[in-house]
Amino acid sequence: MNKKFSGLIVCLLFVFSVAWAGEFTVCSYNCGGLSDHYDYLRAACMQKLMHERHDREPATMDRIEKMQQLALKILFSQDPIEQAEARRVWEEGKYQQFYERLTLSPDKLESPNSLWFQKSEEMITSYKVRPVQLYDDEVARQLSDHLNDLTGGKKLDLNQLLDESRRTMGERIFRHHLKYDIICLQEADYLDASMFPDHFETRFSSSDHSVNGVAWNKERYELTDEIGEVLGRAFVVELRDKECGKTLLVASGHLSGCNPFQVEEQDSAKGDRELQAIVQLFEGREADIKLVALDANVTVMHPRLAILRDSDYQFDSESRLEPTCTNPNLILNTRIDWIAVKGGHSSITHIPVLGVDLNTIQTNVSDHKPIAARIHF
Repeated sequence: MNKKFSGLIVCLLFVFSVAWAGEFTVCSYNCGGLSDHYDYLRAACMQKLMHERHDREPATMDRIEKMQQLALKILFSQDPIEQAEARRVWEEGKYQQFYERLTLSPDKLESPNSLWFQKSEEMITSYKVRPVQLYDDEVARQLSDHLNDLTGGKKLDLNQLLDESRRTMGERIFRHHLKYDIICLQEADYLDASMFPDHFETRFSSSDHSVNGVAWNKERYELTDEIGEVLGRAFVVELRDKECGKTLLVASGHLSGCNPFQVEEQDSAKGDRELQAIVQLFEGREADIKLVALDANVTVMHPRLAILRDSDYQFDSESRLEPTCTNPNLILNTRIDWIAVKGGHSSITHIPVLGVDLNTIQTNVSDHKPIAARIHF
């Protein structure tokens, strides 16, 4: 074979490989659909309370983020050297002792969370109590001002104002901020297709517990199978990428809650089974890329996420970990929402979601912050 011919083959192979390489973006968002707008009202309280805790305990708040990043590297890093270094820093920095004290229940004598839990209870009723009552005058005034701004001062009762305002905010969020190829939705009870841009197609579950859904850019993807619900806790579709013909299995899940930091007896068993059911469903189906987007209700310190790791799903262990929710018991900002991918040579890189901030009632319809990632394949 002459040099010119062999060189041509190399060039063609390079062009062919580049042509098949690609990427897409995905977002996961728990939209805070708990009844009577509880999640949104609670976020208004946490906006004030977590600002106060960050001001009073800045070193602890910074250390929490470092702890979660180390734990993610220990669990998911593909580099053994990086993993070993993360373990060394964990041990030398005494993060295990810090973690154990930090996660003490507020009813324990030495818990650092007792004061903040008490303050939370004094601001809003428990999530199990209806009707919801706000006890903090400052938060109530802030909320009233915001709702009046959005509705033009209409004379409506609080729930009607919340209905109208959250719908307007939701439409703006999906139109202006969550410009991703695929959006996985949890607690989407008050959403409908009209709230999304015209070039998006949506599907929602019919679960009585909590509605999950998937929305996608129909100019790029077409629905090939609406697989449906998994144990009432996840919703699955199969899409085909019109650009390259690759198939994607997409699961949007909202797993049963538990202690998000560690296993307490059997309190995490139900959510673990739900995640295992999603993984098993995907194992039984062929697809080029398998994507799981979750409100997992656990932090990286909880062993639940190892179910995905042990099934060869990848997480981004390099990017900064933004908190996605404020734990209602410990009153700590933590990350409990995750995106994982599997298939071929795919990899994942987190994208910071700008303009929709945690516990910010002016920009977010939920008590969760959406997360996003770029999937390379």
